[in-house]
Amino acid sequence: MELAARGQNQAVDLNSFRDLPLPQGFRLLRIELVADPMLDAIGRPALAKATIENRTIAIQLAAGQTSEEMSVSIYHEVLEAMTVEVPFPPSAVRDFTEAAFEQAAKRAHRQHGLASKASVITFLYEHGFETSS
Repeated sequence: MELAARGQNQAVDLNSFRDLPLPQGFRLLRIELVADPMLDAIGRPALAKATIENRTIAIQLAAGQTSEEMSVSIYHEVLEAMTVEVPFPPSAVRDFTEAAFEQAAKRAHRQHGLASKASVITFLYEHGFETSS
């Protein structure tokens, strides 16, 4: 499956995120496109899904999305995965709902553009994830 999503002459290079070190000892293992329909934890259709084990995050994105949709999904999934995995989430995200994660991700896309290694890390810092554990 192609690893770059295209939209309005820009692309998200999904390979660039492979083994990306993130704040607080997390690592983004990979982002992959999935052709089969995905469901969230309560059975609703989903455009993206993150799995996390031992502070290692893997993200699946539904194929067929625009690069903008994939960008928002990347910001959303990384922030949500880290928030639920740490024992004491930063106060900026501690009480986030699914809608709040989505709004933060859309705001990040508007502010920082297509998700990139640097913009995702900046986004995490902005939400209180520091460099130390």
